[in-house]
Parts: sequence; structure tokens; C-alpha cells
Amino acid sequence: GEQHKTVATAEHVLRDLAGAEMERGDVVVVVGGGVVGDLAGFCAAVYQRGMRHVQVPTTVVAQVDSAYGGKTGVDLPEGKNYVGAYHQPSAVLCDPAALDSLPPEELAAGYAEVVKTALIAGGPLWARVRQGGDVDARTIMGCVRTKLAVVGADERDADRRQVLNLGHTVGHAVEAATAYTRYRHGEAIAIGLLAALRLSGRDALRAEVAELLSARGLPVRFSGAPVDDVLALVERDKKRVGGRVPFVLVEAPGEVTPGHEVAPAELRAAVEEVHAG
Repeated sequence: GEQHKTVATAEHVLRDLAGAEMERGDVVVVVGGGVVGDLAGFCAAVYQRGMRHVQVPTTVVAQVDSAYGGKTGVDLPEGKNYVGAYHQPSAVLCDPAALDSLPPEELAAGYAEVVKTALIAGGPLWARVRQGGDVDARTIMGCVRTKLAVVGADERDADRRQVLNLGHTVGHAVEAATAYTRYRHGEAIAIGLLAALRLSGRDALRAEVAELLSARGLPVRFSGAPVDDVLALVERDKKRVGGRVPFVLVEAPGEVTPGHEVAPAELRAAVEEVHAG
């Protein structure tokens, strides 16, 4: 779980690698979901200044998003993914059959990343996802191709890659404000997506996305933390530049752009709208 994605856990893994006498020419094989992938990928990036790793994603979030692109890292109490490195996997072995073993709530949590990616892609992928069908191999491959096209154009997050943060600015703040114990990552991103669509002024699209998420049992409002705590964490988002936090907004499916400045009052209104209190 996210509560174990810490520097302390990374030290434990690194010391186990050293205890096993792993060498730089060896390979770390990472079997699991997004937390395991981020953590073990980070350890591979820093152990003896870098060794190869192979991602074997077993959750929806990992298969459609987090296993690809080379972002690795762990959290600090001050913010999510504050410690990390870019370290591309040597391979990603993705078997959709692995998803058959997941409980329903875990399948649902991953669906938020599918919707996010489809909004970025637009076109056939959005047309397929908006029908509300199951996440099958075709949908997974559509998400993978969308993400890799974005990463291939901007590996180090200088510009275009920031669109992949759609819904994550508020979503990450909700995760951190609730101590990473109340919501799965995908559940928090579902809430963040709705906040981003409200900030985008796309009411009809927001209603459609809310219906897709609700149909999977995903939360559309959060509880367990006050609005002010979430807003404070948004202000500390790791993507802030010059003290300003840029937002990813949606003009339409397939027309998603980063770098938008949002007025404080608008942000507060959007977060209050997704607050259950």
C-alpha cells in the first residue's frame, strides 16, 4: 500500500539487494502494482548508481499507466513522489490475465487511470472507454500507446508529458491529506479528475465522467480531511514553478493542455465541490 512507499522501505530493499550481493549487471524484476513498481524501480535506479529492471505489472493502474515511462520514487510526509528518479525499465511484461485475480475494488481503482488516459487520447480510445465496457487487452494497449507517445516526445516532464498529470494535482493532495490510508491511488485520482473538469469549465463532460466513475463504485467526493488541508498540499505540489502550481485542463477529449494558472477562489470552489462535508 501507499503508506509503505517510503524512504525507510527503500532502504530496507536496498540493504536486501546488498545482502544478496547483487551487482550492477544483475536485473531487478518488479512484480506487482504501482507502489511496488515505483519503489523497486527507484531502488534499481540508485543501487550502485543504477541497474536494470523489468516491470511485470499486475494491477490495472500499473498495466495502463505506472509501469511505463520511467518515473520511479517514494513519498515523503510533505508530499507524494517527492523523492525519485527517471529510470526506464529494460522491458515491461504485461499480461492482462493477471487482472483476473484482482478484487473488484482494485479493478475499479485502476479504471480512473483508464478514463484519464482516454481523455488525453480522445478519438477511438475515448469512444471505446465512454461506452463503459471492461478493461480488456485492446483498451490496455490503447492506454499504453497513448502514454508512450507522450513520454517519447518529452521524457523528462519539461512540457507535453505534464498532461499525464490530469487529475493528479488534487488527487495527490487528497491522498496525502488522508495519510495515504483512506483512498487507493485510483480512487483519489477519480476525485481529482472531477475537480480538474470543473476547473476546465466542462460541465457536460464532467457529468459524463462522473457517471462512468460512479458506475464502477469509485468515489466522486472525499472525506476524512478538511478542504483547507487539501488546498495546502496542492500548494506544495512537486510540479510547482516559482511558487505557482500549474494545472492540466481539458478543452475536449483529445485536447488536454498543461501549464494553466487557476485562481485561488476557483480552486477552492472545485475542491469544495468534491468534498463530502
